[in-house]
Amino acid sequence: MPDTPEDPDDGGGGGGDLDAIIDELYTVRPDEFVPERDDAVARAREAGDRELARAIGKLRRPTRAAWLANLLARERPDQLEGLLGLAPGLADAQRTLDGSALRALSSQRHRLVAAVAAEAGRLAQARHEPVGDALLRDVQGILEAALADPAIADEVRSGRLTRTVSYSGFGPVADPGAVPAPPRREPRTTPEPPPEQPAADADDTAARERAEQERRERERARREEALAEAEAAEAAAADRQHADEAARDDAVQAREAAQRRVAELAAELEAARTADRDAATAAREAEVTAKASARAAGQAATAAARARARLEELDP
Repeated sequence: MPDTPEDPDDGGGGGGDLDAIIDELYTVRPDEFVPERDDAVARAREAGDRELARAIGKLRRPTRAAWLANLLARERPDQLEGLLGLAPGLADAQRTLDGSALRALSSQRHRLVAAVAAEAGRLAQARHEPVGDALLRDVQGILEAALADPAIADEVRSGRLTRTVSYSGFGPVADPGAVPAPPRREPRTTPEPPPEQPAADADDTAARERAEQERRERERARREEALAEAEAAEAAAADRQHADEAARDDAVQAREAAQRRVAELAAELEAARTADRDAATAAREAEVTAKASARAAGQAATAAARARARLEELDP
């Protein structure tokens, strides 16, 4: 099941921006992914692009092995494609049940897988990221899975792989109607012909081969069923994660809106308090002025009465 973050709600009209952000995020080291993603979400919110912020928030951090595979896709695409180019030959050998060709290709595959995984390790070490044997085995498992499954190969090529995948089958699925190809004759080291085997031995060998083929087919069916169940559980978990992260984004935005309203109300309250203090000061000053005016008016009235009385004393 493909698991690349190609279209997480596509960010509305900012699809080009989303692609660039995804490419950047899946290049950073895994322990830096979440902080970088959160910064990108914050920048999208500040720009007013809510859909882009939500799409970025849904991106999942790659495992360390997936990150190494992404490094290969971005920095060593030719080497990676050279390895994945073996897939058609392996599929053809498996469909025709050509054991000799399958053994030769498998040997080449193992060598190339190990070499490409080692190159991924060198790329990581150049970024001061420690790589151990267990991690390299996980990378080899991803590459083996890409050889066996074209969908996984496309994930790896995209450079946006997020999970550690592995292939536990026996190679590409064989054509149910395939007829075994005649075995290739190997050069003899002696001129003597091989001893003839009794017909009964040949029948026993054919029966054993049929039984082995049937056992492999039953095992493949069992493992495919287990894979389908695991992928269904993975998809359900991813859906829950996306829903929870969307709810988180809504809650964060609601909180930010409430904080902005609190700040606005606090500013209004402070302005009202300042106006109240200024009014109280003006009222006190006006009271003092009014009292002074009243005293002055009283004094003026007294002086006027005295002047009137003196004037009246002159009248006969």
